Amino acid sequence: MNKKIIVIFVLTIIALIILTLYSFGPLSKNRTTNRVNPVSSKPVKSEKTTIGGKQVTLNSYHNKDLKENYYGVSLPSDWNVQTQKVGSYSASFNNGNGMVELMDVPDNSTLELFVLSQEEPKLKMANSNYQRADYQKLEVNNNGAYQLMYTSKINGADYTTVKTYISGPDHSAVLTFSAPTNSLNNFQPIFTSILNSFQWENK
Repeated sequence: MNKKIIVIFVLTIIALIILTLYSFGPLSKNRTTNRVNPVSSKPVKSEKTTIGGKQVTLNSYHNKDLKENYYGVSLPSDWNVQTQKVGSYSASFNNGNGMVELMDVPDNSTLELFVLSQEEPKLKMANSNYQRADYQKLEVNNNGAYQLMYTSKINGADYTTVKTYISGPDHSAVLTFSAPTNSLNNFQPIFTSILNSFQWENK
């Protein structure tokens, strides 16, 4: 067989293998999760509303990073919001922080099983004085969800964290809010408002 034909044949096989890895294999995550869509970074509108007896301006974000998991969420305009990680928003506010992110649940597990068997053990290891305060099943805009609340120590202070896991079309969404335990009641209305604003937009 001609050497030229052999080289072309080998290169074609290599190209097909690489294409397969990027389409269906372990490299497919690199293809879909390495860029933040500029559309996701800026709020599309701001709206004033009353939450917990206080006037709050909410900025509406529409995350378009992962095709199967477009979503919308509204965050207070006075929160410092960052979009450095694909599919997520991290935020800081007075004495607390928040995060909206996407989480891949393995096909051989359910969301609840994954939260209890994988997520909670990680939280116990990562947080000083971890204590579960509450766990419940709920719905967020007609999507099944599970909410885990726990207390921990951060720099010697008592903090309460509320994590809500929302089932989605491909990935699940995780909304996390942490605040000093003694002021959690002040923040709870805004946390609830943000949670209720979350919706999938793959229609």
